[in-house]
Amino acid sequence: MRASSVLNLQASATANLRRPWQTFRDGQIWYGLTKSGSKRQALTTKQGNKNYYKGTRSSGIGKLNNAGNYMVDWTKVRTYVVPADISSVSFKPLVSPNSPQLEQRYVGYADGPKDGELAWKNVVDFIEYGENYDVQDIEENEYKEEYVNPKIVQSQIELPEGIKQ
Repeated sequence: MRASSVLNLQASATANLRRPWQTFRDGQIWYGLTKSGSKRQALTTKQGNKNYYKGTRSSGIGKLNNAGNYMVDWTKVRTYVVPADISSVSFKPLVSPNSPQLEQRYVGYADGPKDGELAWKNVVDFIEYGENYDVQDIEENEYKEEYVNPKIVQSQIELPEGIKQ
């Protein structure tokens, strides 16, 4: 959008900087209120009827003390009791017991999946190659994923005679 259309709404360039103008989602500038607009925004507690309670996704199991620390009231914490004889219960598992176990190996990374070097390598590869840069076919690999440090791969490459590493 050209600057001239903004200047038509404002008294001067300095007033343009002081006025609180807003933008649409696509970046187009507008100033003030419009009569028509999107009514599909999230419902707030002020817009609902007297029985509408939105909540804040908080559990209410404790309170903040004067120091600003959250103190948990353990009498309000939800506890789920597992049946004593679980084999006789007719519950169904969320995941099939026949589903294969995935195995992940991190070769050359001291902290495994939490290693900073692995995270940096993943960020660089994502920037260079895109979203699906390292898609491994886990069925073909018998449900085993292996993440190998490139430094180890380079050290295992045999060098021709006369060339030192």
